[in-house]
Amino acid sequence: MKNRLVLAIGAFVLLNLGTLAFSYVIARQVERDAVAINLAGRQRMLSQRITKAALLATSPTRSESQRSESAAEVNQAYLTFRRTLSAFAEGGETEGGNGQPVQLEAVQGKAALLVRNVHGLFVYWQKAPSDYAGLEKFSQFMVERNGEILDAMNRFTSELEQESVFSVTRLRIAQTLAFLLSLGNFFFILKIMHRGRLDAERASVTDALTGLLNRGGFYRELDVALERCTTVNNALGVMLLDLNGFKVVNDNYGHSAGDDALREVARRLTSLHTRGWICGRLGGDEFAVICPGLDADSLAAAAKYLSGILSGVPGGGMIISASVGWASVKAQQTADEVIAVADAMMYSIKDEHNVIGSHRSKQR
Repeated sequence: MKNRLVLAIGAFVLLNLGTLAFSYVIARQVERDAVAINLAGRQRMLSQRITKAALLATSPTRSESQRSESAAEVNQAYLTFRRTLSAFAEGGETEGGNGQPVQLEAVQGKAALLVRNVHGLFVYWQKAPSDYAGLEKFSQFMVERNGEILDAMNRFTSELEQESVFSVTRLRIAQTLAFLLSLGNFFFILKIMHRGRLDAERASVTDALTGLLNRGGFYRELDVALERCTTVNNALGVMLLDLNGFKVVNDNYGHSAGDDALREVARRLTSLHTRGWICGRLGGDEFAVICPGLDADSLAAAAKYLSGILSGVPGGGMIISASVGWASVKAQQTADEVIAVADAMMYSIKDEHNVIGSHRSKQR
């Protein structure tokens, strides 16, 4: 029982630690996903910004300084676009939304395919051109491919968002399962503790040798029976028995033989439980039986019956029997008073048995 409780508590702790670790990992992944989604959205914006700046850099209606300024914007935006695209494709560092460097993991699945497709569109444009002719070709390319690039970036962002939602869903499922398992384990621990408490209570009222009620357990049951008898005015009897010749068994054949005899008596008494009788060992070779519903006449017959089933009990190399006394409960009697009456009758019968036994020995 103790080992099972330790294992259950250990499983409870490990389960919660595992859930905590898993939640931390997923939470970190969600954080990374949020950064990636933000940068994917920026890629959409940069593609439009590059197109606009390239057109302005080649516009004949603008001054030379204005075109130079737009050309510089094209270079800066395209550099950031390419670096971020490469970080998505292969994993690596790029500039974050706040201007600080961030580390991206290489994307997988459909997102990776979309990144490769966009990356392939710019295979001939390792960097944005700085001369007018180059910028004119580049702006024409960006205008022609603008819709395709924008669509790919939109789909790419959607893929990252779906993956993030999946991560959050996975976390919620894991947390729900962990909660249910922890709850089940918690109730299992309570069950073990409750069973342990019941076992301890049972052990406190059980005779270790015979498995019958011990003295304390028997008196507790007798008090309950006496209270019930007084309340509903039902008949109640108590039988007390002592083994004849038990000391001889211990002296001549050892305590092991005596213990075997006591266990055999307990086994035979246990068969009386089907009658609703409650049996206990008060100590040594003295046993007692509570008999609900038996009046004085019925008790006399019951005592004779009990003497019969306890005759012929093997005790080492000899056979022993039992002397049985009884008491019919009267109004307002206490447990000690009832036991005293049954005890007096039992010893009277036992003395008679000893006299008869002594007389037979002299005849031999």
